[in-house]
Amino acid sequence: MKFRVPSSEFRVGHCRPTLHSPAFSLIECLSYIGLFALFIVLVMGVFYRAREASDGLRRSADDVTRALHAGERWREDVRTATAPPLVVTESGQTWFAIPHGTNTTAYTHFGNTLWRQETTNQTWQPVLARVKFSQMDADARAHVTAWRWEVELQLKDPRKQTRPLFTFLAVAPKETKP
Repeated sequence: MKFRVPSSEFRVGHCRPTLHSPAFSLIECLSYIGLFALFIVLVMGVFYRAREASDGLRRSADDVTRALHAGERWREDVRTATAPPLVVTESGQTWFAIPHGTNTTAYTHFGNTLWRQETTNQTWQPVLARVKFSQMDADARAHVTAWRWEVELQLKDPRKQTRPLFTFLAVAPKETKP
């Protein structure tokens, strides 16, 4: 049996385009590339915003950690005092003096740093940097005298609405009356 193909339908090396061609045009290709580039730009913008937010969160967590360590050190100094602490104001500078036997541990806020002096004639060591406000006061209670330290850190980002404000309480030893 012989098969005969009409010459008008099939020729070697010749293909007629139809409406259902699987190919696509150059304009379609360029539009896909443009959409892909737009998608990449949007994704990178979201990525960098998330990265900035993550860095800001890490810096805030570091500030909270620094403040908590300084507060716990202050509380330990107040709890181990051998006599009630004193607030001393001299020449416009205020110190918080904590007696420890024959020595005195002192805290002061100067510039934007909280400083600590372990004993009377030692050098001052920075305890907490970027401090906006610091105040240590007696907080009289019914049966004990507690001490309150309020400290506010400086804002790194002016767009933040939450102030980094911390309050620490410590109970000093009872005052002995002769």
